[in-house]
This record gives sequence, C-alpha cells and structure tokens, in this order.
Amino acid sequence: MPQDYETLYIIKADLPDEDIDKEIESITKLVEPEEGASIIELNKWGKKRLAYSIKKQRYGFYVLLRFTAGSDVPGKLTRHFRFNENILKGIVVIYDHAAGREIEVVEKKPVTPAPAEESKSADTSNNEA
Repeated sequence: MPQDYETLYIIKADLPDEDIDKEIESITKLVEPEEGASIIELNKWGKKRLAYSIKKQRYGFYVLLRFTAGSDVPGKLTRHFRFNENILKGIVVIYDHAAGREIEVVEKKPVTPAPAEESKSADTSNNEA
C-alpha cells in the first residue's frame, strides 16, 4: 500500500549545476518507476552553509522531496544516499500530514495582575491590632 514520505538530502555544492540536476533526477528516477509511486513536491532549497563540515565540505545543496510510494522505496533511497559520493547526507521519513499543516495563531488575552497587593495590605492591618 503506498504511503507518503518526505526526504531531505544534501548534495555537494561544489558540483556544477548540470551534475546537481543529474543527481536530483537520478533520485526521482528511483521513486517514479514503482507501481503507485508519484512525486508530490520537489523543492530545491539551494546552496547553504552546513552547521559542521561533512566529508570535508562546508556547503551543501539542499533538496526536499515529498512522494508517495511503497514501503521498499525508502530503503532504496537510503542505500543510494549511503553509497553515492556526491550526496553528503540524506534522510527519509514518513510524511505526517498533521505536522505539514499551517499552525493557527491563537490570540493571547492580556494578563490582568492578581489582587495580591490588596490581600497583603489587609494581612498587615490585622497584625498591627
């Protein structure tokens, strides 16, 4: 039964644009030929600085891919990410539709100060007597 997945992977940023496009195309070809599989969304985030160096690289080209496929496709993608020297990192997770929705902003009500000052003054007047 097909399920929705999301994968984020990082390609070496020092590759020429044509090679980056070839890497993206090779990954989409791993997903598409499967029965019932389809690409939902492909976002190229572009070149970004990494938080720490990966395989002696300081920059990476980020790609986010959402797709529907059978349960064997995530294993194929993970294996491809591991053995492809042009891919620095990659992860495949089951897409959570609830987390993908926009979060509604709830208006906060202003907080009124508690009447603590009045009770303190009443307590001190009782102590004086």
